[in-house]
Amino acid sequence: MAPPFSREEYADRLLRVRKSMETKGFDVLVIGDPANVNWLTGYDAWSFYTPQIMVVGLECDPTWIGREMDAGAAAFTTYLPEAQVVPFAEDLVQQPDKHPAQFMGDWMYAKGMNGKRIGYESDVYYLTPAEVDHLKSSLPDSKWTDCGVLVNWQRLTKSPAEIMML
Repeated sequence: MAPPFSREEYADRLLRVRKSMETKGFDVLVIGDPANVNWLTGYDAWSFYTPQIMVVGLECDPTWIGREMDAGAAAFTTYLPEAQVVPFAEDLVQQPDKHPAQFMGDWMYAKGMNGKRIGYESDVYYLTPAEVDHLKSSLPDSKWTDCGVLVNWQRLTKSPAEIMML
């Protein structure tokens, strides 16, 4: 199964999001809304029930971070190369003493995102306050700000390819 749109379509969407990020002063976005992840990459799976995020930076290609057993869906539903699909181990799921977002935050830290201006979607069901707290603790020198509906606003303008799907 291939993504529903061309690589060029997804590249244009990413460009639009990055322009809006620059305008609003963000270096990095943490996207938790499955609809926004799908719109940016085509990623489609039933994996929203466990922590997963899409990290998009001005200098970082879109990277999906989620449960190991769900990572395979990226190969079928996106154009993301293997390096942009980062699975976390199954033993992080539903544990009282560790959280997948600690892994996610450590990955972001290793990619040089500490100290950056990071926007996150605060009003989505699948990016929980606990998840955000763990991310923030891994990147303590970053400035965290709700990016609101930044991606959603980009989704409002429909491309010819999207209109053809209606």
